[in-house]
Amino acid sequence: MQIWLKGAKRFRFPVNPPSYEVTSERNIETVNVNALGEVDLAGKRNLKTVTFSCFFPKHYDAGYCEYRGLKSPHACVKTIEKIKNGKPAKLIITGTNINFRVRITSFTWSEEDGTGDVYFTITCKEHRNVRIGTSRVVQMG
Repeated sequence: MQIWLKGAKRFRFPVNPPSYEVTSERNIETVNVNALGEVDLAGKRNLKTVTFSCFFPKHYDAGYCEYRGLKSPHACVKTIEKIKNGKPAKLIITGTNINFRVRITSFTWSEEDGTGDVYFTITCKEHRNVRIGTSRVVQMG
């Protein structure tokens, strides 16, 4: 499995998280109809959200690092911030059906144990392009 963010910069996460969570919801409104009781009015689906936590290691370790030539943890943070503040990026988790455009809605990071590793939690929300059609006014007569 590889995890990529491809936006203003291309970024491959150096360590795979132990798990990730995908939230997929649908809007359903319920109304009370006098003769029927409560009924549901199904709407379209909401945007998917993907969240995971992991760390950016200061030093390469073949036991958990996905590749050699790691950037420093703070360079990783800087890249994620640049992607977050830019246009939508594509989130790809290979071997899954996660391959869609997202915006980073939350990125929290910290140093915890004096090793220089940076721990983080990232949340990405699916991006949906909005296409607004145009119309013309036709004058009669």
